[in-house]
Amino acid sequence: MIAKTPYAAAETTPLDWFNVKDYGAIGNGADDDTPKVQAAIDAAVAAGGGTVYFPAGAYAVTPTAGGPALSIGGNGIRLAGASSKASTLVKKANGILLRMSGAPTDTSGSEHRRYCSIENLGFNGNGKTGLLLELYYNDNSYFRDVFMSSNNDLCIDAVEFWDSRFYNLVIEESTGTANSTTQPNVWLRNSSATAGWGYSADNVNQIHFIGCRMEAFGTGALWITQGTAKNNNPNGIYLTDCKFETSRMQGGPHLKVDASCRHIYASNIYAYAGGFASGYSTAQNIIAWAGSASALENVLIANGPSAATVNSGIDLYSGSGSTAVLRNVVGRYSTKPTGSHIYYEASSTGDFRVENCNANIGGQSGGAIPTKNQPNPPLRMVAGPVSDASFTHTPVDGTLAVDSTNRRLYVRVNGKWLSTALS
Repeated sequence: MIAKTPYAAAETTPLDWFNVKDYGAIGNGADDDTPKVQAAIDAAVAAGGGTVYFPAGAYAVTPTAGGPALSIGGNGIRLAGASSKASTLVKKANGILLRMSGAPTDTSGSEHRRYCSIENLGFNGNGKTGLLLELYYNDNSYFRDVFMSSNNDLCIDAVEFWDSRFYNLVIEESTGTANSTTQPNVWLRNSSATAGWGYSADNVNQIHFIGCRMEAFGTGALWITQGTAKNNNPNGIYLTDCKFETSRMQGGPHLKVDASCRHIYASNIYAYAGGFASGYSTAQNIIAWAGSASALENVLIANGPSAATVNSGIDLYSGSGSTAVLRNVVGRYSTKPTGSHIYYEASSTGDFRVENCNANIGGQSGGAIPTKNQPNPPLRMVAGPVSDASFTHTPVDGTLAVDSTNRRLYVRVNGKWLSTALS
């Protein structure tokens, strides 16, 4: 006889898990599960935190007039499903599906919603308007393996949102309403209103998007802007290994970083502009890049052979005291852009560092192409012999500089500066 082990015992629900079906949720996509799901969330809040679990199923929830279908009213709450395609919240009317927001009473964050997460769960907008996820006054949250689809509006709106992570967030078929130019899939902004709910005098910062994918959007995929606030700056935002692809273009860039932003870093990005939504035909700038102390690196921008969807691959701005940095931003176009691969904004007052950026067809550069500050800056000019003291920080070996007084070229080798005369 084989002795029973703890693994052979009947499966039980952990004490800190709150199964929505234990609270009466059906999950058949038709019956309204709103009060049952909210009861499970409220029970987790009352317990001081825990996991609200959604077994496989489609859970129909209905927003109220002026309010969300579901709201997380406490900290330390985790929503988890069987998988992002197996467990889905389905919005049955216009409005906000889930509010994961705190209170805007002060900018210290003491009233923020915090330490919450969503994993292995789907959000279906069902063709309705209103947000799928509201993240106002929120910090220290994370989102992993979340699938959002079919929303006719913004999907995620984040205001005064700090120190949080998105892993493998996927958004599909969420185009926004017809003729809208302000409904990207995700919008990180300091403020979404001039007063009241959604207003903030603080900022968005320290947000990471890792391995995320947004497809079939209308206005754009991901925007990072100041919003209606007039102070502070979105900052410390990192995008890595992300894909932005659509054949439903209406207007607006796939990725937008406005001039209020600081320390925005995007790397290993794929942006594809395949075609237009019905009734639209105006070529768009695919990436609008205007942040200071920021960098855009290792980016592929492409389009299809059927339509001129791209105006410029990059719309580039550099503000006062800043340097716009692009590295390895490549255009591989099947249809030539109507503008240029990189368009330099005439209002720029800063510098540019553009390295190994090119397109296979069409114009390479357009707009106010820098003359004083070239796309690839010249070697450092030093009035006299070059040494480590000529630099703010000790340079690495291989650094080049020119002694403009004595007309000599210097190179640093093994910690020493070697030079040769220039003829």
